[in-house]
Amino acid sequence: MLTRHHVPVADLEAIATGRITAPTGTRIAAAERSRRMLMLRALAAAEADRGTDEGEGPLPPLAHAFELLARAEALDPQAVASVLGHPPVGVWAVRLLGRLRGGVEPRPDEPPLWREAGYAHALAAAAALRAGLPARVLLPARAGRVILPTVGHAVLDDVPGGHDVATLETDGRGTARVTLGPHVLELPAAPYLPAPGWHPTRLLSWTPREPGPGVLLDDADPYRDFRSPWLPPAPLTDGESDTWQRHLHDAAHLLGARHPDAARTVPLVLNSLVPLPGMPRFRTSSASYAEAFGSALVSLPRDAVDFAVTLVHESRHSVLNGLSHQIQLVDRAARGPRQDTLLYAPWRTDPRPPWGLLHGTYAFTGVADFWRTERHALTGPRADLAHFEFAVWRDAVAIALRTLEDQPGLTPWGRRFVDGMARQAAPWAGDDVPAGALAPAQAELADLRATWCSHNLAPDPAATGLLTDRRLGGAPGEEGTAPPSRLRGDAPLRLPELRCELRRLHLADAGTFTPDTLARLSGIERSPELLDADMCLLRGGPANAARAVDRYRAVLTGAPGTRPAWVGLGLALEASGEGAPAAALLHRPEVVRALALEERARGARTPDPLELARWAARIPGLTTQPATDVPQR
Repeated sequence: MLTRHHVPVADLEAIATGRITAPTGTRIAAAERSRRMLMLRALAAAEADRGTDEGEGPLPPLAHAFELLARAEALDPQAVASVLGHPPVGVWAVRLLGRLRGGVEPRPDEPPLWREAGYAHALAAAAALRAGLPARVLLPARAGRVILPTVGHAVLDDVPGGHDVATLETDGRGTARVTLGPHVLELPAAPYLPAPGWHPTRLLSWTPREPGPGVLLDDADPYRDFRSPWLPPAPLTDGESDTWQRHLHDAAHLLGARHPDAARTVPLVLNSLVPLPGMPRFRTSSASYAEAFGSALVSLPRDAVDFAVTLVHESRHSVLNGLSHQIQLVDRAARGPRQDTLLYAPWRTDPRPPWGLLHGTYAFTGVADFWRTERHALTGPRADLAHFEFAVWRDAVAIALRTLEDQPGLTPWGRRFVDGMARQAAPWAGDDVPAGALAPAQAELADLRATWCSHNLAPDPAATGLLTDRRLGGAPGEEGTAPPSRLRGDAPLRLPELRCELRRLHLADAGTFTPDTLARLSGIERSPELLDADMCLLRGGPANAARAVDRYRAVLTGAPGTRPAWVGLGLALEASGEGAPAAALLHRPEVVRALALEERARGARTPDPLELARWAARIPGLTTQPATDVPQR
């Protein structure tokens, strides 16, 4: 039965400031369950409208699965709630609804429609097993693998690849078997126990001793990764699972000891972790999806601190996803003078719409709050790094909040939510940060913004051409006019700027680059000359800044299109005390780069990058007037 839901104003206020109670979490979860029920209803209606009948594909219609779910719910409502609350169900429902309505383009690796619809039968079979309901269910198999979401998966050996139909039979009293052609696999009486050919789901605990909700370590569901649906199972070993459990215990202990608000929130909203491969220390990978409420994709953490801050970040995304399904915070249909503008977010390499900026701001408010406390609990280089992280994300959140306050698309409730975030962040501005961490944090923020501008903005070609005419004609920069810039429509997605990783490695290594620094950068494309310039810059001090200027200058003389080198040159000049050309490069790097490329395209020699930056710095308004729709530093 569907239920009417409402969000108390107190819940909105609590969520905005990161203080989420159990009743608030319960209300969000209940609304998500109703949303899932509506999805199932929409799927049944879409299948009926499409005219699907029992003759299309080897499996019965969706209605058969839904009827079995209803019978299981009558026997054990909690069993069905657990199955339908499984985060991949939302990923599957959205995909299948798009296919049934003809709104999703098929992909080459896409399974046949009957198999994708067959996930409903797998859900029904899992619910019957969990509820102790006698049933005989036809369900999809692939390459001998049969998935029973939230229960486990069966592997029948010597079965050829391809899409097949298996049968689950259960008597409701503990006897169950999976049959695929001539192959039969008897499931253990307790399906949570492993057996030959049977892999139960892995359920982790938040704490070693205290009872409470567990978290599913999902290594099998085909819809566990919303970015790449239909993934085959990739079961972890027991040793790998133990590693995840140890990290989760450590992270939960850390949160409970030092971050009580986050310690309450994370278990309330995260019930599934999708393990991703380990990443280098400062390239942690994690992601969430609005229709996979309660789930987070997370790369294997390095330690408790790394895992804890990632859980804080992803739990905030999950909370806001749930809230946004009930309250409209951004009017995406509104059309104001700047409503279609894509915006700068310091934590992203691509421009973001207002809704995306709001989401990221909420997540990084939690991250900044985490580091605000953590920096006082750590010592040595770890404390220096934590001070740096706090300073970066504190100021990044402040930048984003100022941008959001200026957005016409926020609804009244959205503005109230932003005000709540601003109240939480307001005291942070007065917090002291040691100079050794504050200076690189300020450089990081300048680097992030300038790099974003360099990649995502393009100056007006006609205005750039006129500037080049004046410059080649010997006119001083004072006679030029600052060209407007627009967002590029062809800017590709890219990895974060490598200097940001190097900056953290430098702090973590107590001010030096250890011999294995370069080894940690495997998989990152960077010329040795540019990397050498970056390292000179990050070592700090006047002599190193001067060396960095020379090295960036040499890189750009040979390859004037190298975006990171233009920004690096700006940072090196700022560190050397040359404020004017540094401001030109850090405020409008896309303009200086475009001028260099235009001169070279005309057959002129490649201009001296430093001389060009000094000339551009004298253009009226270049360093004081904003480019179109670009935030200030």
